Amino acid sequence: MDATRYCSRLASHEQMPGTAEPVDVWLLLEYRPPWRAKAVSNNDLAVEIANWFSGLPDLLATEGLKARLQFIRQPELEPTQVRLLVGCADSVFEFPADGYHELLRVDVLDVVANPNGYAKRRVDEPRYFVCTNGQRDLCCARFGLPLYHALRERFGARVWQTTHLGGHRFAPNVLVLPQSTLYGRVTEADLDDFLEDTEAGLLHLPLLRGRHGYPQPAQAAEAYLLDQVGGSWSLRDVAESNNGWHVSFTCGSETARLRVEQPAEPEMILKSCADDQAKPVRAYQVESCSIRTSLQD
Repeated sequence: MDATRYCSRLASHEQMPGTAEPVDVWLLLEYRPPWRAKAVSNNDLAVEIANWFSGLPDLLATEGLKARLQFIRQPELEPTQVRLLVGCADSVFEFPADGYHELLRVDVLDVVANPNGYAKRRVDEPRYFVCTNGQRDLCCARFGLPLYHALRERFGARVWQTTHLGGHRFAPNVLVLPQSTLYGRVTEADLDDFLEDTEAGLLHLPLLRGRHGYPQPAQAAEAYLLDQVGGSWSLRDVAESNNGWHVSFTCGSETARLRVEQPAEPEMILKSCADDQAKPVRAYQVESCSIRTSLQD
């Protein structure tokens, strides 16, 4: 019996909606050598390539966009090229190159600003990125690797290993693009129902951590709204007020308004297998929800 202390087992009761880091643009670079704990910032890329890749978030920040860097790989393959994937505007664009220096030609700002100009680089089917970096946290390898292999059996090259996605304690974590949605605690037993939704472009509520394009209070509000009401809602507004948030969504002529708060007393959670002590966590909680039609506004 495995007696290792895994944070994902100890935190299995923790609420997941509202735990995805807000991200506007995903930059996923294929890097096949072994990954260190903080692989994106500690690797063996040539200095010019490392500086280019690490500088992309600052470049996109000039346009008011938050970017996240990831390494990706498919260890069982031996491709002759390296690839950069850019996730933005509900799309994923793939740029293959004969070497990293060729990727320096990719104008990431233009890809984000003019996605229609890169139709030939757009990939149509969902891509799955499973966090598997055991050097960062034991749970990512222990639970992520089996899930990666199970997904690979179904979808082949559409599935990638990736570096830290945040939230070791929710492992296995899976990023789905172009949905730009993060899921946690995904197991092989969940795959049929999970993939039925994600392949159709739908959210799979039982394993949802949140849409990366939404602030975290809105992530929690959306999960609550879909669970309680159903439908297809679009985020309208998020406003911080009186130690909480007012979040509104629209669906046709209807507007949903939700009040989201965090408890005054945090729950103590072991957030990583390497942590010596539990840390305070305040989950987002929906305190009220009202729905009105446009005639009532």
